[in-house]
Amino acid sequence: MSRWAVKKFAVTAGLISFTLVFFGSWYYGARVWSSFFRGLGGFVVFGSLAWLVLSGWAALKAKERQGAGDDSDKGVNLDRTA
Repeated sequence: MSRWAVKKFAVTAGLISFTLVFFGSWYYGARVWSSFFRGLGGFVVFGSLAWLVLSGWAALKAKERQGAGDDSDKGVNLDRTA
């Protein structure tokens, strides 16, 4: 997953969260400005959470693709132990 895709998904998650929190607060009787600021808080929290999780997942997948888990020196000293 590219960095661009991670950012797009995080913004999408933030906008969905903003929409749900804003209209939910407004529906249950909050004023428009307080609903807006609650939605903005939801955007920041859930957008950054999605960005952090997906960035970590993409870094792990990139490390797997490079084969960084394999040790290139493994087995070099096997014939010296006998």
